Amino acid sequence: MNLSLKFLRLRCSLNPNEQVITTWKGSVYLHLYQLEVDHIFDVIGMNVARCLNDSNNHQIILTSRETQLYIDVNTGEKLNKWENPYTGNIVSVVHVANDPVQSTISTEKFSIKGYLTSENQIVLPIDVNLFYPNPLFDNETLRYYSKEKFYQAGEYFKFFTTLNQITNESLTQVNQMDFSWTRISPILPWMNMSTQYNGTLVFSAQGTKISSLAQIDQVLFSEIINRIPIYENAPNCQLDTSSETSWTYFKKFFSEYLSNTQEFPMPKSKENIPCVHD
Repeated sequence: MNLSLKFLRLRCSLNPNEQVITTWKGSVYLHLYQLEVDHIFDVIGMNVARCLNDSNNHQIILTSRETQLYIDVNTGEKLNKWENPYTGNIVSVVHVANDPVQSTISTEKFSIKGYLTSENQIVLPIDVNLFYPNPLFDNETLRYYSKEKFYQAGEYFKFFTTLNQITNESLTQVNQMDFSWTRISPILPWMNMSTQYNGTLVFSAQGTKISSLAQIDQVLFSEIINRIPIYENAPNCQLDTSSETSWTYFKKFFSEYLSNTQEFPMPKSKENIPCVHD
């Protein structure tokens, strides 16, 4: 069953004045060669997204902000410092603060298949394989924290909703959506073990669409309200910048990371990036 752009009702809204909030919880596992898999962190995250119709270019622009906290497995609290059990180093934890995360979806070429799991339940899988130049590699100092020439990773989603909602032409967005998320990536730069160990991180999480920011886990909600209130809302336009990633964010705030006194994510309340057409 090819649902094409009906997927947009699930991921965001066909009304550009509406934003959609998703949130997730999960675990992070460290796979080191020939060592037992280690459950090193938990995560709590959120994304607030908006879809904009760019009819001149036959595409939909998805613009969003996304943050994720690394959580102590035993206490459930936000990790600000982490003692690496393999190196013995105590490092600052650089939480995810991706502002923005943007992509374009062709209204002519985009295609996604949905699979009925029951009479009215449907799952839509999306697999995203990533391979591009590592933004830290060309800098000799930064390369110590991420040694690979290319960033190689994958993100694998399964979105669940009802067939009635996703095909209902009167709805600008579905009312209910759950999802699973699996991510396979290199060791994070801030973990400071890339040159000593060959390993992979596996993120395994589950999430849902929510109607209000207040429904987010209290640890993350407090972080957004008190330190990064810009994440309360999606951008109102396509921002004139490339998407932020954990690697580019680490590069941007490397000196703050080295200070070993800065708490992440960095406080942010206002956007200073112009719109594409400003």
